[in-house]
Amino acid sequence: MAGNPPEKRIERLKEFWNRVTSSVPVPNFPFAGVAKVHNFWGAMVSLIGRPGFYTPRLINPFLLSNQTPDQLSFYDTTPLRESLNELIDFEYLNQGHVRLCLGATDLASGDFVFFDNAKEKITVEHIMASGALPPGFPAVEIDGRYYVDGGVYANTPLSLVLDEFAHNEESMKNVLCFMFDLFSAHGPLPHTMDGMLERIKDIQFSSHSKRTSALHATTQNLSHAINFLGKKLPPEVKKETKIREILKLGLAHRLDLVHVIYHSPKGTELNSKDYNFSAETAHLHWEQGYENTMKLIQEKAHEWEKTHREGTTVYTVDGGKPLAINI
Repeated sequence: MAGNPPEKRIERLKEFWNRVTSSVPVPNFPFAGVAKVHNFWGAMVSLIGRPGFYTPRLINPFLLSNQTPDQLSFYDTTPLRESLNELIDFEYLNQGHVRLCLGATDLASGDFVFFDNAKEKITVEHIMASGALPPGFPAVEIDGRYYVDGGVYANTPLSLVLDEFAHNEESMKNVLCFMFDLFSAHGPLPHTMDGMLERIKDIQFSSHSKRTSALHATTQNLSHAINFLGKKLPPEVKKETKIREILKLGLAHRLDLVHVIYHSPKGTELNSKDYNFSAETAHLHWEQGYENTMKLIQEKAHEWEKTHREGTTVYTVDGGKPLAINI
């Protein structure tokens, strides 16, 4: 979407998903037994590879030694490289019409890294690195270093995103941030082994936004306090070097955080859902995400447009039910 003009974005996005998904010859009815069978076959078909996405390696990586990290994976993502090169206009992307930050993890240092088209030229390698989740997909080499999926470090690096854009008081005044989760930290107690495995995967992959939001709110409260006290200081005191450095920490802003969480109907998905590339399941995700987000925008846009409100408000859309929490 960042790599195409507005009139082509939805078309190219749909083309990507059409390439990497396939229909399953079992209906995806919203009944637990039928839906589970459908999703089971969607995952099983994905194990043999997906056109335009990845293919199985001929040699099991456990049999290899003294290899570079880009060879140590169960699948080869060369087809993904070809798809991205066809569907993304990299010249347009690097003109900066939309700012794009891609999160990746440096495999050697363990550090989280942002690849940012406002600071560097983005290539297909940067995009692939942001989704190179081992052991399925291989690490990607960029300038002599190897990178894997940013989710290895932080699945949703909210604090890093906010810090990245907080360069001055003006840029921090009003921030509206949408965060999407395909895995929910909150869920029903499992009653089968399938349910137990799915529940554990949901907890592992969810963004744990409550902890992040609470930490951010604490930081913001301190920033507001510094900002307030700074206004009480006489001009000659504000000029002192140490005082100026402290006052920089008082750049507090208003944050509206919209957290949209996908919920499948109870008992219809398995722990294999992260590699289920069923076209029908992808369509359900697309529809639910769009409907929930548009509904929330229509209900809350008037609040987000207010420019004289401080603090942090979290709007959680969990399974289609919006809830606003001020912190």
